[in-house]
Amino acid sequence: MPKPTLRELSRQASRQRIADVALELFTQHGYDATTVEEIAAAAGISERTFFRYFATKDEAFFANTAEETAAVVALVESRPPGEAPWDALQHAVEHTLSKLDQQAEYERGRRFQQILAGSADLSAHQYARMSESQDLIGEVLWRRWAAAQQRAIPESEEADMRLVLRALVGSMLGVLSEILMRAEDRTPEARMALVRATLDAIRPGRGDIGGARD
Repeated sequence: MPKPTLRELSRQASRQRIADVALELFTQHGYDATTVEEIAAAAGISERTFFRYFATKDEAFFANTAEETAAVVALVESRPPGEAPWDALQHAVEHTLSKLDQQAEYERGRRFQQILAGSADLSAHQYARMSESQDLIGEVLWRRWAAAQQRAIPESEEADMRLVLRALVGSMLGVLSEILMRAEDRTPEARMALVRATLDAIRPGRGDIGGARD
């Protein structure tokens, strides 16, 4: 995978800075009460510049959701060919958890959840975005699994496998979410150990998708 250019890195940094400013204002004043004009002013940019990075303040709020999904997709795609979907996905989830356990990321995540819990509309949007994330990650897993079979896959089998792989993604993301929310008093090392133990406990039985270890 090609490395991002300096221009792309600069754009990513600008997007993140604006998203962080927006999150701070949402935390202080509430999501509904905060305007794009206020976000732009606090970030030291014009509204026009804001809209060059985000179409809406909703998009700014969910900026990290999209980035995290893209990161998981990239991590799965970088895994060795033929690796079972569950193992490729577990690697990506563990990498994501190690990043989220950094203090700045953890604080951002805490604020995100706080704002999300206070808005029914945002919660509904989050559900839709998580569904999209499952689709994107599941599609990558499907392509990798199909390539490893080295045979033509009947349409009926493809439909079933896509559903299975999407369910795997949902299960693993659910584990990550539950542990982040309910084990926040544990050390990063303890959270990682709990993630691994939980994923081993729910590991699928089918060998071609990451069958149970002895």
